[in-house]
Amino acid sequence: MAEHEVLVFLLALACLLAVARVFGEIARKFGIPLVVGEIMAGLFLGPTILGRVAPHSYGWLFPGGGAQKMLSGYTTVAVVLLLVLAGTEVDLAIVKRRGRAALYTSLLGIVLPLGGGLLLGFLLPDSDLVRPNQRVLFALFIGVALSISALPVIAKTLLDLGLFKTDIGLLIMAAAMIDDLAGWLAFSVLVNPMQGSALDFRQVGTTLALTIAFAGVMLAVGRPVVNYLLGALGEQKNAPGRILSLLILLGLFGAAATQAMGIHAVFGGFIVGITVGDSPRLKGHTRAVIHEFVTNIFAPVFFASLGLHVDFLRAFDLRLCTLVFVIATAAKVIGCTLGARLGGMRLREAAAVGFGLNARGAMEIILALLALDAGLIRERVFVALVTMAILTSLVSGPMMKLLLGQPRKEEELVVSLLRGGAFIQRLEATTSSSAISELVGALAAQLGDKVPHARTSVIEREQVAATGLGDGVAIPHAAVRGLTRPILALGLTHDGIDFDAPDGRPANIVFLLLLPEGKYEEEVRVLASIARSVIDGSGRLRLLQANGLGEALGVLAANAKAMALRAGSRAPPALADL
Repeated sequence: MAEHEVLVFLLALACLLAVARVFGEIARKFGIPLVVGEIMAGLFLGPTILGRVAPHSYGWLFPGGGAQKMLSGYTTVAVVLLLVLAGTEVDLAIVKRRGRAALYTSLLGIVLPLGGGLLLGFLLPDSDLVRPNQRVLFALFIGVALSISALPVIAKTLLDLGLFKTDIGLLIMAAAMIDDLAGWLAFSVLVNPMQGSALDFRQVGTTLALTIAFAGVMLAVGRPVVNYLLGALGEQKNAPGRILSLLILLGLFGAAATQAMGIHAVFGGFIVGITVGDSPRLKGHTRAVIHEFVTNIFAPVFFASLGLHVDFLRAFDLRLCTLVFVIATAAKVIGCTLGARLGGMRLREAAAVGFGLNARGAMEIILALLALDAGLIRERVFVALVTMAILTSLVSGPMMKLLLGQPRKEEELVVSLLRGGAFIQRLEATTSSSAISELVGALAAQLGDKVPHARTSVIEREQVAATGLGDGVAIPHAAVRGLTRPILALGLTHDGIDFDAPDGRPANIVFLLLLPEGKYEEEVRVLASIARSVIDGSGRLRLLQANGLGEALGVLAANAKAMALRAGSRAPPALADL
């Protein structure tokens, strides 16, 4: 019997992974978030479709007993690693740099959805609750679930739109980080009551104290230790693989520690991810390896397994799904838009921030599953939360694109800016900081007495968020106080300069972009123009071989025009895909 259960577990795992990867790639092909395809794979294999069409096959592949427990163990590891990965996206330096704007945006982006969730929880009829006598706990859970953003989904959306390393992208990421920190802290407090314990405020206080203490110890003591270990491993051969092993070990130990404290394991994984991800010694290439490993091996199985828990057709309630989606979207978009406006943004840009932070996805789904397993919510509430997460993820990107806009003939921008900027055919610099200083120096005539401030601004921003895009291209940039128009410089080097690109390759083509403060839309336009001019591999090679500014301008103009014609009316290429 035991051998049969192992066989069934292995076949079930193989089927979930294979179908989830296929459905995910189909979704990606149509520009739909990967997680949507993976969840659809679960619906296909679960009681929603396979259970109806071939109930005997479904019952054999996903029986109860030992095979189910083994699969549950795998998905538990998967969800911990997903939270570790989400934690690595949290950069505390970005949160600090964005300051007031990020604080206002995240605060109102938490308070309004929390209030909307509480209102929904108190107004729903008793028939929507598992235990009507625990309405307060149910309302608190709904409020927390609606207030958390989904860092991985937001990051992917920004990458797809070419906004990840822009100022507006960094603001969205900073606010999302604060949202997630507050949301997971609140969730860790609700774990014990969700599992059936009475809502004891003394116990809540103890849990909150333990949670803060764990996070404080990890960030204060664990961070320098991890930083040292990353430095030691980074100097060895096969560094990404060794660091991946370290991250998984730390994530599992951290999850075990919080589970032992009575806090859910996922919170321990999240804090470990923040501790490791905040280290300046975790290179972009290593981050990319970690991301690919988790999202291609563990995440597909977890999201596909969601469809095994519930018959989505039977549990689908249009009334409830509509209520949850409308309240979640309206509260998040309005709250974050107001916050961004208070932070100094114009209305359209602030609204784009609101829709950017409205993407939910993985985080809400994880919370919903934990609440379903704990018996706090009914299946139809679970389906409503999953539906909301999918729909908000789908509308986020198109709405941001609509609000920010994409001007026509943007391929002319990079050429006109560079014509009035500076060109260095062979950079003498060997480091990112010295390259920035050299390019800023080349713009001395345009900058005047702003040279020191410009150099400092770009270098500080580079330390917060590296601008190596991959394929030998980097675009260090920053806002400079007192500028009235964008200024661009281009430097070439055959030796390459390390700008911490995700693919680990040094940059041979370095654009330095200086912008007026608060001109977020202009930043997006210029970066999109640069993207079009260097996305083609043969075009980058011709640019490196250019003799003089005139030849470089001709290559950039030809590349950009060709890409604009090829793209047609489609979205501009993502900067991360360069």
